[in-house]
Amino acid sequence: MKVETSAPTTKVRPLPQELQQIAEKELNEVNSRLTSDIQQIRDWINKQPHFNFDIGDQLLVSFLRCSKFSLERTKERLDRYFTIRTMAPEVFTNRDPLLPELQAILEAGFILPLPNVAKENGHRIIVLRYSDNLNPNLMTMVNIAKLSYMVLDILLREDDNAVVSGILLWSYCKNFPSKYTIQMTPASLQRYSVIEEKGFPFRMKGAYYSHVPKIFETCYNVFKVFCSEKLKQRMGLYSENNSEELFKKIPKDLLPQEFGGCNGSVKDLTVFWKDKVESYRDWFLKDEHCKIDERLRPGTPKTCSEVFGLEGSFRKLDLD
Repeated sequence: MKVETSAPTTKVRPLPQELQQIAEKELNEVNSRLTSDIQQIRDWINKQPHFNFDIGDQLLVSFLRCSKFSLERTKERLDRYFTIRTMAPEVFTNRDPLLPELQAILEAGFILPLPNVAKENGHRIIVLRYSDNLNPNLMTMVNIAKLSYMVLDILLREDDNAVVSGILLWSYCKNFPSKYTIQMTPASLQRYSVIEEKGFPFRMKGAYYSHVPKIFETCYNVFKVFCSEKLKQRMGLYSENNSEELFKKIPKDLLPQEFGGCNGSVKDLTVFWKDKVESYRDWFLKDEHCKIDERLRPGTPKTCSEVFGLEGSFRKLDLD
């Protein structure tokens, strides 16, 4: 019996006019062909014995859009998305948002997608607060990553701006707890880079880090080694003294009120996203069963080293 992987719906949300125009212009979407494209992907899934679960129409459309309606790329990304989730159990299992370790991070307001988007591009801005709101003794980096991927899973299913226009990450790192550097090993940073860049299909429009202490720069430089050249060109470090350069990437008015903008308050956004993640509890518990069965994969089963490429990356890191 197959397990549903998305919110129970058979309909695809219509896009607002401005996003529909972006989808048609930038993502090759043809509205009259949407049902046919979904069915072609579904027919392919039904022929894959290692996919022993159902996937809702809305999620399939998200992958089609993020893949610019290339059917082959959509198949590849769907397979990779579920394969990575199977091979990284440390961040894709035990995702009950009511667990104390996840509640602590929710209450700290670590990851906060902002409500308003820039009119000219529609990117969804996501604030990551690596600051004194975090307690490394109670909130491990593994659980911080786990909760971040839970929020991305929600966006993938219900945020059309994130799917169509892409996401932009801003990490605020003032008073970054130095104890986290012990948990940020090259192996974990490698896995996170693969999950974030290849596990999720979002178009990454930028990843910027501000108010960065020297100790965080080291982790950033290691993480960057594992990123694609395309993403490296969209990353940047900003000290507390050059915030004006950051505002050229993210307009100041699109930041939360506490940072001089008018895009919600950290306090209200923390409450909102805590409630939102908790509302997905039943879905997260069901999602535990949606894993690739490598024993049934046609051809050669995939391995962790093949998916995450640890061996080659560490060789590169040592040489550099």
